Amino acid sequence: MNNTNYMIVDLATQQPTIKPIGDYLFARQGDNRRPLPIWFQQSGQPFALDGYTVEWAQTNADGTPLVVSGTTISGAAVGQVVFFFPANAFAVAGTVLGHFNIRKVSDGTLISSIDLSFDVKPDNVLMNIDTTPFMNDWETFKASIQTQTDGLRQSVTALGDSVTATQQQANAIQTAINTNQVVKLTDLNGYVSKSGNSTIAGALTADNFTLSSGSDLVTVRDGLRTINGYGSTTSLPIKTGLYKYDMATWTESNTKPPALLTNQQKGLLRVSVYDSVNMTYEWLTSGWIQRQIDGNWNNWYNYQGFPIYNGTATNSSLITLAGKFDVFTHFWVEVTFQSNHYFGWIDNSDIRFVVMGSKGQQTSLSINGSLTADKLGIQFSEFKSRANGADTVETGTATIKIIGYKY
Repeated sequence: MNNTNYMIVDLATQQPTIKPIGDYLFARQGDNRRPLPIWFQQSGQPFALDGYTVEWAQTNADGTPLVVSGTTISGAAVGQVVFFFPANAFAVAGTVLGHFNIRKVSDGTLISSIDLSFDVKPDNVLMNIDTTPFMNDWETFKASIQTQTDGLRQSVTALGDSVTATQQQANAIQTAINTNQVVKLTDLNGYVSKSGNSTIAGALTADNFTLSSGSDLVTVRDGLRTINGYGSTTSLPIKTGLYKYDMATWTESNTKPPALLTNQQKGLLRVSVYDSVNMTYEWLTSGWIQRQIDGNWNNWYNYQGFPIYNGTATNSSLITLAGKFDVFTHFWVEVTFQSNHYFGWIDNSDIRFVVMGSKGQQTSLSINGSLTADKLGIQFSEFKSRANGADTVETGTATIKIIGYKY
């Protein structure tokens, strides 16, 4: 957008008059996201908006006050934004009187503009309305009664059909009894024996059966489930299945994952066994994977990412990690600092987090530090931001999230 298309608002101007802005903003009642290109200046010099929020305070034509934040998009030059007014700024037709508030986020310092005004045009009246008569309440009530009556009639008919069918079934049963087509209890006792062998055609349904060995089918079923991995385990299983584990009872110290969070001390272990020397173990929820190939155990892997830190820190903080730093090969780092957001990938070669971000212009943040001897902590030594080619040593508090990956 050409600089001439921006309306200049000089925050140092002391004019008592009202400045119309109709040449830059057209609005009709009911509009939404109407843009206003603004170039904020101070005594004729561009005013940098980094660290400030832009608000619009107005009085509608009916005298109703309103304060909106809107949505802004930065322009090419310092101090340039496109302010998008929300729909409630154009709710009432007529002349709107208002001003901009430039508020500093860190301490609330407020700079307001001179009064500005614009007109909200009334919405056009819709013509050619469909004049087909609408059903009145009485007609609606009659239609409802008719629908309920039809439903009741269908229910009565269905009930009559059900009674008729039941009577026919009762007659059929009586006929079967009269013609000796129903088995007698004495015949059944003679055919099915609890002590001898008998032949039964069809299917039998029962809650449980007891085998001659004394085991019942429920016990056999539970045993099969355990064999296939549904039960708890305290050491690495050698059968394919899904197993429960509890680190409090785990017996094999060399097969524990390199790092587990508190809520991952209990969980599920998915085992895929191909043969006695080739198998894969997946520690679900934590993402750790270990494989045995031709009898040799390879390294641990974690492709889904393991959160080793999520909290705040300053340029001199000592933070504690959820897992040893050198266990992982790559890290995804997210940093929120002074309303800016930075992110990026690093590896485990050194402790220099260089993360990139953007807020009106390209910026970066460099965080330096060193590992503790046990690799479970990082001692930070410097925060340094870069914007427009200039470096600044920072002393504030940042929110840092570090996710480790093992490839």
